[in-house]
Amino acid sequence: MTYQGVVFTAPWPLRFNPHVDAARESAIDWMRRFDLLHGEQAVEDFTNWRLTEVAGFFYPLADLDACCTAAQMMGWYFLPFDDQLDGEAGRDPRRVARICGALIDIVHGVPGTERHQAPTVRAFADLWERMVRGMSAPLRSRVAHHWSSYFASQLTEAIDRTDGRVHTDLEEYFQLRAATTCAFGQNDLAEHWGGVEVAPVVWHHPLLRRMRQLAADLVGLRNDSMSLVHEDVTGGHNVIHLVERTHGCTRDEALVIASGIAQGKADELVELERRELPRLARALDDSQRVAVAGYADILHDWICGDYEWERITTRHHAHRTLPEWATSLLVGAEG
Repeated sequence: MTYQGVVFTAPWPLRFNPHVDAARESAIDWMRRFDLLHGEQAVEDFTNWRLTEVAGFFYPLADLDACCTAAQMMGWYFLPFDDQLDGEAGRDPRRVARICGALIDIVHGVPGTERHQAPTVRAFADLWERMVRGMSAPLRSRVAHHWSSYFASQLTEAIDRTDGRVHTDLEEYFQLRAATTCAFGQNDLAEHWGGVEVAPVVWHHPLLRRMRQLAADLVGLRNDSMSLVHEDVTGGHNVIHLVERTHGCTRDEALVIASGIAQGKADELVELERRELPRLARALDDSQRVAVAGYADILHDWICGDYEWERITTRHHAHRTLPEWATSLLVGAEG
């Protein structure tokens, strides 16, 4: 199989954080401290999956400390959490509810979570405190909502796995996919780490809502198409599988159709920014005009950064199975 996946073009530059090398060492040290990496093969996988690089793509303006935190977050996000729920744990909705409930407790500041038995949960308690440090109250409320939605979406997926539910409506699927990638929570962090926070009265504007949904859709299309080797085995939701079902077509035909959908969304986003964003900006004061322009760049970084990361990572080159040492990372999170 080739690793081209869904393809589309967009006019925005790929930006990259200059602190990535230092952040990589920080992330490896942090993950080892919380028992999230065991042995040289795990470190090699972390490096070859380019998890620090994706942090650099998503948060190009983050300072050294924030870039280190972002790299740790990406390390936590994949094997210690996401891959756990691709396995047996993710086929038991009640267990998923308990695990994700513990993580939502952290997001909402429930005391004692830093002493949790499960390494994955305990590590996230340490990570979250630094992720939100220095945030304004409105942004902290927003990022807590989006990360809670991300964790809650794992229960939705677990129920769908056990029931065998599949999506047939593309736009309905994209709403779920935005939650399962934590798209909006990642965008929130880019505001915090890029110094371009959008005021609540502006952030809720329908134009920005549509722009961030389009960005999330593009990332979902690209990621789903590149992870097929794994998800053809594990099942679960995938937009390429959805297109194959609804169009009754081959894999290659589905990728062409999905690429057309992606290009349409990229073109819509470009046109919205050309036609509608200046209209919104004219109604704002100088600081919020700058913030809205920065927010558009955050979405560009999210789209272009994911596109490039999917190209260079080895994460999707084969079906992934949990190494034996990793099977204990969520033990104790169920009670």
